[in-house]
Amino acid sequence: MARSWSPWRRRRATEYREERVAVPPRSRPFWPWLLLLLLLVLGALAASWYLANRDETVDAEEVPNVVGLERAAAEQRLEREGFEAEVKRVVRRARAGTVVEQRPNAGTLYGERGIVVLAVARDPLKTEVPDVSGLTTARALARLRGADLRPRAQAVTSREPRGTVLRQLPEAGTEVPNGSPAIVVVSSGPQLATVPEVVGLTVGAATSRLTQAGFRSRVARVPGTEPEGTVIAQDPRGGGRRMRGTVVRINVSMGQGGGTTTVVTTTRGSDIAVPDVVGMDVAMAQSTLEGEGFVANVVERSTTDPNEDGVVLQQSPRGGARAPSGASVTIFVGRLG
Repeated sequence: MARSWSPWRRRRATEYREERVAVPPRSRPFWPWLLLLLLLVLGALAASWYLANRDETVDAEEVPNVVGLERAAAEQRLEREGFEAEVKRVVRRARAGTVVEQRPNAGTLYGERGIVVLAVARDPLKTEVPDVSGLTTARALARLRGADLRPRAQAVTSREPRGTVLRQLPEAGTEVPNGSPAIVVVSSGPQLATVPEVVGLTVGAATSRLTQAGFRSRVARVPGTEPEGTVIAQDPRGGGRRMRGTVVRINVSMGQGGGTTTVVTTTRGSDIAVPDVVGMDVAMAQSTLEGEGFVANVVERSTTDPNEDGVVLQQSPRGGARAPSGASVTIFVGRLG
């Protein structure tokens, strides 16, 4: 018996479900973005460098040839061309003061105001005094010894830190024979002391106390109601710290009906050590003596040595001797005859 298929079963047999799976989109490569970011950063850095340095751009010029010229002529020529000279002394078989080398070499393109180092021949029997101003005493003495000089230090009262070089003799850059003496004037510090209170004392007791404390006194006689000879005011006031040798003004009463005349005198105190100023120039010597409470009396003495011109050759009393504060110290200063 033949089977018969119903239309429904035929449809069912032929039906099937079609499922479509979504394909994920292809990812785009990331490196182009990194490259773009890197280019932007490099561009920003380049623009920043240009803006920061465009005002510093200078024109380059050829360095002139100055080998064979005297030092002064070489420096003048370099200055005219817009360069700066730095001199270095060397021992060479050439006339002293002649430029034997230069750096950069002639013809080199170099920026405006560039420094050209000149090697200048010097006399082998002489040495150039190095600049030691502002150095400590130990470093200054070592540098001067390295230049074949015989240095010594001279301490003076100063507000600069202790051991700092204030001045040097001979001056830096001076050529002197090998083994010549050299002096460095160094600070011994401010040497502060407490100003004693002298108001209410007699003038004699006040000046004595000030002298013992290392100060000088200046007396001003003024009208007052206190007994005659009594200190009624002082400047600076007692209790403060001041440099030794500072003048303290004391106003001394003239008593009632003493008039209005003011007489100012400077008192001499007990003996103190006279500073050694031999080897200093006259200005420094006067300043040193006055700072210690002495009066400088300058006497000129003829000399034929240029290194002694304006320099203290001798003093009386000698350094280290004791003399009253306010005494006169004679200094003999060399002058080229």
